[in-house]
Amino acid sequence: MKKKKVITVIGGFCAVLIMFAGCGERSGESEYNKAMASWKGGDLVRAQGQLEKAIRKISSTEKKAQANNQLGIILWKLDKHEQAIERFSEACRLTEGISGANLNLGISLCLAGKIEQAEFQFTKILNEQPGNPAALTYMGLVQMQKQEWKGAAQGLANGLRQNPTDAAGQNALALTELHVNRNSNTAITRLKQVVAADPDYAPAAYNLAVIHDHWLGNKSAARAWYKRYLSKAGTDGPRSAAAKQAIARLAGNGAEAAAKLIMEGTKLHAAKKYAEAVAAFELAIQADATQKTGFYNMGLSLYELKKHDRATEAFVDTLKRDPNFVNARYMLALSYVQQRNWSEAEREAQNLEKLDSTKAQSLLKYISAARTR
Repeated sequence: MKKKKVITVIGGFCAVLIMFAGCGERSGESEYNKAMASWKGGDLVRAQGQLEKAIRKISSTEKKAQANNQLGIILWKLDKHEQAIERFSEACRLTEGISGANLNLGISLCLAGKIEQAEFQFTKILNEQPGNPAALTYMGLVQMQKQEWKGAAQGLANGLRQNPTDAAGQNALALTELHVNRNSNTAITRLKQVVAADPDYAPAAYNLAVIHDHWLGNKSAARAWYKRYLSKAGTDGPRSAAAKQAIARLAGNGAEAAAKLIMEGTKLHAAKKYAEAVAAFELAIQADATQKTGFYNMGLSLYELKKHDRATEAFVDTLKRDPNFVNARYMLALSYVQQRNWSEAEREAQNLEKLDSTKAQSLLKYISAARTR
């Protein structure tokens, strides 16, 4: 049976960072003007150095805040995300009340995965500017990341009422509505409207591919949308590798695609990105459900996420493919321990005895001690 995969934020937003205008003191004006000229000419590295020099020479707090904000934008464009966040934070510190720097800080924190800090910034903005469309939209994205789907849908819808042509907002709203209503037709309609209005917006094409792939099982449509995504995002797009693997899988190269996805998931697990690792292992299993490694590795990631019921299922599926897999039997017993299912934990430890007596005895002692806690 086709598994309806839960889609999170796929593709992502393109941050439209707000730039202040103006900066004036003579001591820093020359360097500032040079920086703006370099920026306009596309030389961001030179613009960064010139703005840093200008900031050291500017004494006005307001103008220093503006320059820090602009430097943050340049650093973000240079993929120096942590430094950009520091500059936006400094601009906020130097500015009285809410400014564009607060929005830039919130957006950069959100895109950097610092969800709680981003939520704090957007809350501050919305307390003073309840109708700020960008803050509403990004607050919706924050709630998506927290899987608070109804709140996300409401926030995104509020933002889109003021800016209905925002492709990223419409893309995100389609996904939240999919989770809330479980209606793929509604999501597909909205995403196709995004593609029609903005043909170059690649994330909508990717999401259409995922829905046709994992929700509807329509291989030909999924392949077409994955290819559309690659034509727009290019080889370096954030989901280009996944799109290529999906196309290979849908073309029938399941074992090869699964191996690549397992490798990707293993790297994500090692980086402690367990939720992303689970997603990669799920795709590997869909590509080739006969191998055990995808199930086992997914179980390990789910265990780290403390989703012990799902981890148990993954280890059971592993053992169906290889009943003599010692580590899978061991982890299955540990998963039962975490659920305080002592009888099943002991039964699996006893089954392990036939495969690895030393490991089984150690496990039985652990279970006995855990029962008394």
